[in-house]
Amino acid sequence: MFHRYLQYVVTGLFVVSNGSCYGLSPQNLIPGFKKSVVNTLKPILLQLINDDTISTALSHSFKKPLESCSSIVAAAMLCAGVLTVPVELNVGFDTPSFAVPATVQFTRSEALAAMTENQQEVSDVWFAVSAQFFDPTYNGLGEDGWRLKRNEAVEAAAEYGPDDKEEVVKVIQTMLASLGDPYTRFLPREKYEALTAIARGSSNGGIGVQLLFEPRENRVVVMNTVDGGPAKSGGIRRGDVIVEIDGESMEGASAEVVAAKCKGEIGSKMNILVRHQETKSTDLYSLTRSLVKVNPVEASTFESSSVNQKVGLLKVTSFSQETAGQMIDALREVKSMGAEAIVVDLRGNVGGYMPAGVDAAKLFLPARAHIIAEVNRAGSFTGYDADGIGSDTSFPLYLLVDSRTASAAEIFTAALQDNRRALVVGTTKTFGKGRIQNVQSLQDGSAVAVTRAKYLTPSGRDLHGIGITPNKEPKSCTPEDSAATCLVDIV
Repeated sequence: MFHRYLQYVVTGLFVVSNGSCYGLSPQNLIPGFKKSVVNTLKPILLQLINDDTISTALSHSFKKPLESCSSIVAAAMLCAGVLTVPVELNVGFDTPSFAVPATVQFTRSEALAAMTENQQEVSDVWFAVSAQFFDPTYNGLGEDGWRLKRNEAVEAAAEYGPDDKEEVVKVIQTMLASLGDPYTRFLPREKYEALTAIARGSSNGGIGVQLLFEPRENRVVVMNTVDGGPAKSGGIRRGDVIVEIDGESMEGASAEVVAAKCKGEIGSKMNILVRHQETKSTDLYSLTRSLVKVNPVEASTFESSSVNQKVGLLKVTSFSQETAGQMIDALREVKSMGAEAIVVDLRGNVGGYMPAGVDAAKLFLPARAHIIAEVNRAGSFTGYDADGIGSDTSFPLYLLVDSRTASAAEIFTAALQDNRRALVVGTTKTFGKGRIQNVQSLQDGSAVAVTRAKYLTPSGRDLHGIGITPNKEPKSCTPEDSAATCLVDIV
């Protein structure tokens, strides 16, 4: 129990002495905490923070020199670091109501002299999430409640040895689950190494799938398969859930990690276990990786069924750094073919590179039109607006979406819908992903993906978990139907 007392004592001391720093406020002050308590404890706490070991630990944990706030602030930080430094405070009180303390003793603690590797890993994950997580209330837990989750996880990790990594991962996952955000998740070393291998360009083979993390399944789902690719040729279908790759469970893995596992040298083999959406049965496929070519923007035209005009069609399968430029080329191509209206087909587009969605929206909006706002944990807004340079603001514009339209594709769609620049057509709402993640590597080679911000549309909508409601529902529009079929009597 002395750990809980220490948290209260240090926080109360800090609030009376220094106001607010590191997000603590007078609300942390225990009712009835007297200034005489502060004066009594101050010398002993100053002695603590002058200890080099503690000072180093605190500076490392908060990525901020102790000199940036007073020494009492450093002492306050001890309330968040009790289990990570070899310090023990024995505090005695005259009464249980926090009267003036009778004795305060500082000693070295043998029990806390060192953390195990497992405990340190848990603590590292907690600090990484604490510094970035977009919700300052930590899903309603508050700072104290979130800190308690860490303490519980650190204590649980102490029960396991060096060979119990899977159990430690479960401890970390339980801690992170309390945040209520399925996109904030732990990446063990092997999964993170697979992810970074893509960035290093160590392989150029794949199986031709587009993937999206489905939070309700806690699994990655196949949203599209590429024509002629190993996945489609081998029997993997749209909607299949990825269960295992080469015998390794993909439960809780991000879409990026699963995609990395699918990549490898051309000609190399992989085994992938999937669960089919329709039958709930599972099948194991053995696939050979190949060079899969995907054109993210395809241009064509079709004749309108309702009026005598040619319609330009841009099929955009994903958003990358090249997408905006490719869309410019595609627009020029369909206009040169006589198109009098434009349709952008975003069905099955799971997003990709967020700034690409912003840049694509700029192609159709006037100067100073709002596109999206990014909101961080402090409530600060970062707005993205159109510059109006070379924008097409006059051509009739239609966006074709479905339940697989997500992320950057939703940014693009919402910006044009809210600015009344395009008519959104679809039979269902879009997927509803409006959060931004950052992946931070940890000292032991693992990593943690942290949701660091949320998106708001130009009208202030938070699409996360909700999606975009189309303006118009077509008579018929399955994933296999052509855009022309979906837009009968609309365009």
